[in-house]
Amino acid sequence: MLVPSPDSRNDWSRQHPFFARRLVSAPCSQHGFSLLEMMIAVSVSLVLGVTGFVLAQSIARAVRLSGSCTSYANMLQTARIRAVQDDRYYAVVSDTVANPPRAFVDINGNGLYDIGEPMMVFPQSVTPQPFASGPSTGNLKLQFLPATGQNTVNSANPPTFGPRGLPCVPSAPVNGTCNYLQPTSYITFVQNTLSGRWEAITVTPAGRVRLWSYDANSSTWSGLN
Repeated sequence: MLVPSPDSRNDWSRQHPFFARRLVSAPCSQHGFSLLEMMIAVSVSLVLGVTGFVLAQSIARAVRLSGSCTSYANMLQTARIRAVQDDRYYAVVSDTVANPPRAFVDINGNGLYDIGEPMMVFPQSVTPQPFASGPSTGNLKLQFLPATGQNTVNSANPPTFGPRGLPCVPSAPVNGTCNYLQPTSYITFVQNTLSGRWEAITVTPAGRVRLWSYDANSSTWSGLN
């Protein structure tokens, strides 16, 4: 039996370089993911997914709250303008019994919503709250009311505007006149019941409408406009 000499093998390898590389190449080992590595990767993905969902949900609730307060402030401005144009007294009534809750300019003064009256609907989980339930009312008053005089907040009636475009005190809840000579102001508290966050809309005795955000950590209000 003829055995090729080392020289002949080298000559053959030079003539066939592909097979030469195959001969000298070391066997390669294949690596994959272990079960532990896969479990860690899945766990990290789940944590990131849950965190992102919670963050997105929190942002959505804050946007719904802020958007509804802006719409309510626009409703106040609508009532004010209409009161001047029509030489009438108009109130912005919040109907929290309706589903969903809503607010409207009571054009005919009957205390009920009628088709054609300016109206807004509060989004899911956002609703006006009673004046007495509003947090840190004293802090809010100090920031938007004059230090002395004309610092009375009317919590017994819905925000009402007279023919001069000023907030006033109605003589009766329905179809009453409005005494604009008695300076008054209004506060409407709105809360997202799921997040617990509060915002407020205020009307000064001069008729300025402002939006406020509440910081539960410091128990203080901050103006948004």
